[in-house]
Amino acid sequence: MTPLLVQRISCLVSVVVLVAGGDAGAAPADAPLACAECVEVAPAEPRLLVPELVHPPRRVIWNAPDGGGRNFLVPIVELSALHGIFWGTAKVLGKPYADISLETMRRNLRDGWVWDEDAFATNAFGHPYQGSLAYTAARSSGFGFWGSVPFTVASSVLWELFMESESPSTNDLITTSIGGVVLGEVLHRTALAILDEGEPSLARSVVSFLVEPVGGINRYLFGRRKNDFFPVPGNFIHFVAGVTSNVDNYNDIDGTRFDVPNQLEGHLGVELVYGPPQLNAGDYDQPFDYFTLSARLGISRDTLTVGLFSRGLLFGDRFQLRSISGLWGLMAGYDFANPNTLRVSSVSLGLGGVAQVPLTPQLTLDFATNIAGVPFGHGGGLNSPESARDYHYGPGAQTVFELGLVRRGVGRVGVSVRNYLISGAFLGEGAELITYATARAELLLAGFHGVALEAFVANRAGQFGSVSDTIRQRATQIRLLWTLSKGVGFGTR
Repeated sequence: MTPLLVQRISCLVSVVVLVAGGDAGAAPADAPLACAECVEVAPAEPRLLVPELVHPPRRVIWNAPDGGGRNFLVPIVELSALHGIFWGTAKVLGKPYADISLETMRRNLRDGWVWDEDAFATNAFGHPYQGSLAYTAARSSGFGFWGSVPFTVASSVLWELFMESESPSTNDLITTSIGGVVLGEVLHRTALAILDEGEPSLARSVVSFLVEPVGGINRYLFGRRKNDFFPVPGNFIHFVAGVTSNVDNYNDIDGTRFDVPNQLEGHLGVELVYGPPQLNAGDYDQPFDYFTLSARLGISRDTLTVGLFSRGLLFGDRFQLRSISGLWGLMAGYDFANPNTLRVSSVSLGLGGVAQVPLTPQLTLDFATNIAGVPFGHGGGLNSPESARDYHYGPGAQTVFELGLVRRGVGRVGVSVRNYLISGAFLGEGAELITYATARAELLLAGFHGVALEAFVANRAGQFGSVSDTIRQRATQIRLLWTLSKGVGFGTR
């Protein structure tokens, strides 16, 4: 027999003896089970003919596949601490709603829920972000997506009933719960993606903490839970920084036009595509295995404008039609934006899909669409005359359409259009249609660095009470941006 055959037979005999001998003949813990020649080298590429080998382990709803990792006490303590911090801060600042007592708690339980009219930023962003903190407290304590939802809802109910002297707010409960879940899951997965994208470093830990503060504290104190899975591979991230010129901003109230002064402002932004549809691995079997996030910040001498748009796959699957890769299904979203003359926020649920169509080996067509209902949305003007309504809220509908053409290693062009129909049903008045449209041309210059030119238009048309009681508003911007992308394919294969 050849020497190699003798080695393999001896390896087989050794394994049989070890198994048959049990603990009595067990080798030391650090001893090899077989010689090097017996170990088959793992293939460098996934075996695509056996899909089970390239799919990650399926994750059950409440915890990890190994059946553990949840901790009920940690999120309960953290939610109590968060409520104490928020209430204490409001008390120090002299906010009237912080004057709570047993009597205010009894009154809130007795009198029931109302629709409040707090400031736009408080209702449309503050409450969803507060909900995201509650959500990530549970999510980073071992609970899955659905298992973290009850903590978010319970946190909002307890705050409205017992931590404010004002009557409990129905709209706060809706936005805190739904917006908090969507925003919380996006932030949780983004924080983990930052940690797992490359080699561990202090910078990654700090950025991850800033994205998900409660989750960062829990990972520091208790380590990563068993369902803190590794993110879906192949994510695309894109940073922008530059300058914006506001060129045509105005309010038209019942036929009287008020121009808003044009000004220059700084512009920062980040875009993330998580779990893109061209992957060969991944079942997309859990909520938000695919999502998109776009965050923009405009900074000027006296104005801070924010745009935050997120949309994730709640239930759905991949599809493959010849060379076309895509995803489709039920999508949930949370949006918040306030350009110079108008603003909008919504939580949405509807059908959507994304697809990538390779036209040539280097040229790809990107497409995304979504048609959704809006259980609750906010809409209104900014920098309006005192006679104009600040904002209103109610149910509505939302559509998203995005189309892009990518030349790998060269650049891309594209357009994005978002429409929001927000009614004032909860206030018994009016409706409005708000449209955000962006056109972009981007060119790579050196490696992953490039320049982009964007044209942004936001338009609002509202009608309240009578035909003559109308509002027309517009914000137009031209942006010149430096860009930094992960990869030269902009998320395409």
